[in-house]
Amino acid sequence: MARHFEIRELKNSIQISVAEDLPLGARILAGLIAAAAALSLSWALLGNWSWIAAFCIAGVALAAARGSRADLDVTNVEFVTRGNIGRRGSKSTQVVCTGNVRGLEFRDTTGQQSGIYALTARSSQCILPFVGHSEAMDVIRAIQMKFPGSAETWRVEAGSSEHFLTLGLEKGK
Repeated sequence: MARHFEIRELKNSIQISVAEDLPLGARILAGLIAAAAALSLSWALLGNWSWIAAFCIAGVALAAARGSRADLDVTNVEFVTRGNIGRRGSKSTQVVCTGNVRGLEFRDTTGQQSGIYALTARSSQCILPFVGHSEAMDVIRAIQMKFPGSAETWRVEAGSSEHFLTLGLEKGK
């Protein structure tokens, strides 16, 4: 499985891209399933030449099969996540205002999507899925360096360090 991770620092923002391509076996399986469906449909409609249509559709399905992708744009005002970030893998956009964020943490726990979570007063939201611990620390450091004013306001109670690391400055305790 090919994996891509990139942090780009721009003048007023940071852009982080994470992508995981589907393994070749999964792409071939998607193509075979598409071919079987196309073969049965084209057999009913076209007769003997249906295998041509089935393999054309399978080729298109194989080329179109994609993996997981998420892009995070960070400014001093908001975190904007785009990509197939939900459980169903459909494309969506999520916005979290930096004024609502009390901290960032990496989570890799059972039952939750691993990645970077923004903690707010009422909930926590995954703003960058598909990253591992070291990548998450690189992202958090980049955000802290680019927007030190925001990082100073984050206050997070530290939890179990096995599952996540918080970027919460413990000043004033």
